[in-house]
Amino acid sequence: MAVLNHIALRVEDLERSKKFYQSLLGLEVAFEHDISGPQFETVSGIPGFDVTFAVLTDRQTGVNIELASFHNGFVDAVPTFCHLAFAIDDVDAAYAYAVREGIPTISAPLTLDHPHPKISGKRFFYLRDPDGYTIELYNARKGLYSE
Repeated sequence: MAVLNHIALRVEDLERSKKFYQSLLGLEVAFEHDISGPQFETVSGIPGFDVTFAVLTDRQTGVNIELASFHNGFVDAVPTFCHLAFAIDDVDAAYAYAVREGIPTISAPLTLDHPHPKISGKRFFYLRDPDGYTIELYNARKGLYSE
C-alpha cells in the first residue's frame, strides 16, 4: 500500500514560502534543516545538492509540503527535485519491480545516515512515471517527517 506523504517544491525565498503556506492554509513547520552531501547527490542525481528543507504539515491529514531552497542557484535548473513522495512497505521490492519492468530510476535505494532524527534511517529512491514526473518511494517508518 502506498500513502501520499509529501509534495516537494523548489522555492526561491524559503521564508516567504513558509509564511504563504502557514498563513493561507494553516500548515505548521514540522522541521527545518540544511541537507547536503554525497548521499543526497547520489539518490537525487543532482551534483552539488545543497538545500535548506522546511517540511510543513497538515496535522489533520498528515500530508506534507517539502519546501527546498537550493543554496547554489538550482531553483530553475533542477526539475528532478519537484516530486510526489509515497511511503510504502518495501522499498527494495518496489525498486526490483521498477528495474524488472524497465521503469527509469534515478538511483538504487539508499538509507540515509544523517544527524537529523526526522530523516535519519530513511530508505528511498526516485523513479520517473510514464510522463517523466519524478516519484519518490520511501520506507514507511514511524517518526519520519511530521509523525
